[in-house]
Amino acid sequence: MKLWQYFWAAALISLLTASASASTITGRSSTMLEWYDDPDGNRAYPAYQYLLLNARDIQDSGVNFRFFGRLGTDLNNRVDADSRLFYAYAEKRGINDMFNVKLGRHLVFTTAGSALMDGLTLDYNAGGPYTASIFGGGDVRYYESYHRNDLVAGGKVAGWILADNNLKLGLSFIQKWEANATTHQLIGLDAFYDHGIYFEAYGEYQFNYLSDTMSYLLAGVNYHRNPDWQVRVEYLYSKPVFSATSIYSVFAVAEYQEIMGQLNYRLGTGMFAFGRFTHEIYEEVANANVMEAGVEKIRTDQFSGSFSGVLRVHDEGQDLYGIRARVAYLLSHRFQVGGGASIDVLERRLVVFDGQETSIEGRYEETTHRIWIDATTYFTRRTSLEARISRIESDRWNEYYYGNVRFNYHF
Repeated sequence: MKLWQYFWAAALISLLTASASASTITGRSSTMLEWYDDPDGNRAYPAYQYLLLNARDIQDSGVNFRFFGRLGTDLNNRVDADSRLFYAYAEKRGINDMFNVKLGRHLVFTTAGSALMDGLTLDYNAGGPYTASIFGGGDVRYYESYHRNDLVAGGKVAGWILADNNLKLGLSFIQKWEANATTHQLIGLDAFYDHGIYFEAYGEYQFNYLSDTMSYLLAGVNYHRNPDWQVRVEYLYSKPVFSATSIYSVFAVAEYQEIMGQLNYRLGTGMFAFGRFTHEIYEEVANANVMEAGVEKIRTDQFSGSFSGVLRVHDEGQDLYGIRARVAYLLSHRFQVGGGASIDVLERRLVVFDGQETSIEGRYEETTHRIWIDATTYFTRRTSLEARISRIESDRWNEYYYGNVRFNYHF
C-alpha cells in the first residue's frame, strides 16, 4: 500500500476521533455533479463529495484538527475523477508561549520553494522581532507516483529590524529527494519595508544551488499615499527549475522577465477601476506588451460585477485581445442570479513558403469564447444549492457545454 493510502486511513480515524471529542466543530459538506464532453466527444459525469472540517480544542488540550478532502468518481466511466486529500493535520499553538506545531498533510511555503507535505512543521515565535521554522516529511505529488523515499525538508528564519521594526528580512532553504536522490536545493531571500504613510517595498530572491544560478527574482513598490488611488510597479525574473534527476535538467532553459505597472482607483463606495501595463521580455522570441483595464463593483447592496479588456501586442504577429464580464444580482435573501462572458481572439501573422523564392503572407484569427449563467438558492443559513451552465466554443473545436450543480451544507 502506498504511503498516501496509509495517510488517508490515519486521517479518517483522526477525523472521527476529533468529531467525537472536540469542543467546537465547524465545516462544510459539498456534493457536486458535473457534466461535459471529453476530447473524444463522450459525455462525462464526474461526481464529487467534498468535506471541510475544523475541530477546535480536542479534549480541552488546545489541539486543533483541520481536514479538507474529496471523494470522486465518474458516473459514466469516461474520465478520471480522482479522490484527493488536500490537507489533514493536527495543530497545537502557543506551546510555552513560543512554539507552534503542525503534524499531518499541510502546505509549507517559503521564498526558497513550497511543497504539500506529509510531515511535521515546528514554528518559533516568542513575540519578539525574530521568528524561525523547520519542517520535514514526505513530498506529496498528485500527478505522479508517491513513494516513501520522496522527501522534503527545510526551514526559514526572519526578523524585523530598524528602530521602528518596519524592515523585515528572511532567509529560507528547501531540499527535496526522490528515491533517496537529491532533486532540489533552493535558497531564498526576502525583504519587506513598510514606510507607513507613503509606500511599501518588497523583494524575493531564489537561488538554485544545484544549477548554480538565480531562478527567481521579484522586486516591487506599492505607493498608497492617497486613499483613493494606489500605484504598484514590479520587476519579475523567472527561470524554470527542474528536478536534478529529470532529463530536462541537462538542457538550456529560456529566461523570462517582465516589467509591470498598475494603477488602482476608487470610483466610489464599493466601485474600483484599474489599469495595468506589462512588458514581457523573452530570450528566444520577440517581446510583447500587454495592456489591461477594467472596473469592478463589489457587493454593497444587491448588485456586483466586473468588466475588463486586454490587448497583447507581439512583434512577431501573435496578437491577442479579449474581454471579460461578470454580473450577479441578489433578487432576495434566498435567491441570486448571475452570468458572464469571456471572449479571446488570437491574431496570427503567418508566412507560408511555396518551396521557391517567394512566400505567401497572411493573417489568421482564432476566437474562443465562454458564456455562462448561474444561480444560487439559499434554503437556510446553513444550506444552499448552486448551479451553472456554460457554453464553450472556438474556431478550432466544436461547441460543447459544461455544467455543474453543488449542494452545500455548513455546520
